[in-house]
Amino acid sequence: MDITLTTIKEADLLSCAELYSTTFKQKPWCEEWLLDDVILRLSNFLAAPSVISMQAKDGDHLIGFLIGETEQWNGSKYFYLKEICVAHDTQRKGVGKILIEILEKQLQELGITKLYLITQREGIPANFYSALGFSEHNALSVIGKTIEASSL
Repeated sequence: MDITLTTIKEADLLSCAELYSTTFKQKPWCEEWLLDDVILRLSNFLAAPSVISMQAKDGDHLIGFLIGETEQWNGSKYFYLKEICVAHDTQRKGVGKILIEILEKQLQELGITKLYLITQREGIPANFYSALGFSEHNALSVIGKTIEASSL
């Protein structure tokens, strides 16, 4: 593999969205994403003023990407990795690791001290991040609530 890394541009959104939709249909996620929803999701992320994005290509073939944004928090800078996606047939070949390692170098140069993300608690995604030195934060939890649809 001859991997090149570049910043994601508006013109790259369709190919990133197609990769995302295809990848997350696979196990362990088994999610059905409409292409328009993914394009909207990624374009919203890309529009953030403090966005950092990166795409990995093997030749002209997109094989992975990541996108997130820096956040100011109580005297520190954090980076929230909103999405990372590696093509199903390219997983376990070091592409995700390369993306994270290059991201970490960029964050160090920017003085960003923390990197966080939300992922599945167990299984392949959790094992991937654990192998890269990520760990659960004991003081925080992700909580949610379903808002019932209005009958109006």
